[in-house]
Amino acid sequence: MESDDKLARLVRDLEKSIEQAIASSPQVEECLARVRAEGYDASLILQATLAFAPRGKLNQKGLEELGGVSQEFRARFKMSPHDKKFLRSLKIAVDDETS
Repeated sequence: MESDDKLARLVRDLEKSIEQAIASSPQVEECLARVRAEGYDASLILQATLAFAPRGKLNQKGLEELGGVSQEFRARFKMSPHDKKFLRSLKIAVDDETS
């Protein structure tokens, strides 16, 4: 039980750290400001899936299933040039081979 409490505390700390890092990012704020300057309301909502297991017990297939990223999804997902341009404007690298 103590181990579960410790993991829960670590997860809360990680969540807070991620939230603070994104909220205080000048790059994120600058990109949101550009979106607003173009006349749009902007709200940033992120979802993260965390997976924990004893060292050496997580495997790629299990992580993909947990995150909802199946091979079927990858096979039918296509990014448009507009999607890629938008992601690049947010300074998110885009792998051109995924199109």
